[in-house]
Amino acid sequence: MLITDLVIATGVPFFIQFAIWRFVYTGERAGALPEYTLEETYLYYVAVLALNRLNNAYDLIVRVSTHVHEGRLEGIFIKPISYFTYNLFVFFGESVLYYIPVLIISVFVMVTGGEWTGVLGFVVLSLVNLLFCFLLGFLMSLSTFWLTRPDMTLAFQVILASVIGGTLLPIAYWPDYLQPLMKYNPFRLIISGPAEFLLRPSNALLVELLCLYVFWSVVVWLACKVTFRYATNRYSGAGG
Repeated sequence: MLITDLVIATGVPFFIQFAIWRFVYTGERAGALPEYTLEETYLYYVAVLALNRLNNAYDLIVRVSTHVHEGRLEGIFIKPISYFTYNLFVFFGESVLYYIPVLIISVFVMVTGGEWTGVLGFVVLSLVNLLFCFLLGFLMSLSTFWLTRPDMTLAFQVILASVIGGTLLPIAYWPDYLQPLMKYNPFRLIISGPAEFLLRPSNALLVELLCLYVFWSVVVWLACKVTFRYATNRYSGAGG
């Protein structure tokens, strides 16, 4: 499964992006794209696709949905750790191997003469956003207490990460009137934020990202607390 994810889910989209941007930068609009060079665009998509595989709450949402709909929560609630902590450790365990591409990208950038500050920030931010991705994914997974199937939540998770997270298109290429949405939404933090710092490290960008991490982490954590209380109050099962 890991090989399939890395080769198909990560490799194929990159080669598609490689072909598209190669065509764009050699076409008539080549001189009208000052934000990134072609090489920077390649590196951006390598980074965001690796982060997209690392910060993926798909399995988390499916797992919570299965626990709810199959009545497995009673057996988990009596454990000495909270349901939140249980899912946190499972999520981290599932993500360990997907951190390898992030390290490979970091080594490649260092070997090819990239800025070490950008690489260090990329590695650290990738660890921070793994925790934030869990918070965001756990909040979305709680919607399954009210839904018969998790398909809608899964679709929203994929679409939001792809579009406003920066996988589809770098933030710099979106229209000016959409820039506030693209820069300050929480999905930017788990996908494009670390990739932007890898390409163009700066103190201003680091402060911006860290402030957004703190703000959205507090907001999402509080939302998880409140939503989980209402969700468990309406949950009913038979067994334990």
